[in-house]
Amino acid sequence: MVLRKASVWLGLVEQDDDDLMRDEHAFAEPAEEDVEESNGQVAMGEGFQIATVRARTFRDAATIGEYYRQDIPVIINLEEMEDPDARRIVDFASGLILGRHGEIERLSRRIFLLLPADTTILTAQASLTDQGFFNQA
Repeated sequence: MVLRKASVWLGLVEQDDDDLMRDEHAFAEPAEEDVEESNGQVAMGEGFQIATVRARTFRDAATIGEYYRQDIPVIINLEEMEDPDARRIVDFASGLILGRHGEIERLSRRIFLLLPADTTILTAQASLTDQGFFNQA
């Protein structure tokens, strides 16, 4: 039930559509000869790393998992994927954040950010509205 609510909140399923969540595919490791070139990228600065993965198939979940296991925040772009595989990636990412006590942030309709434990996003929106940004008088 929690997974269903999360999928509805993330915009991956419609509110009343139960059949979309009955995907019974299990994550299976691909054979070595089937592994394609990874399309993940890591941006690094002084002591800071963030990975971006433009997922094209479910096999890219392994790349996402490897970055996340190294406590690197991962931006997942699902714009080039079919809906069933995109749902599987989000389910996989949900398991990652649950198991490693992280967080997931939806950046746009099909772009997500996985945050490792003890990592936060600073948003100034709350403080601007609390202090009345437009109230300059």
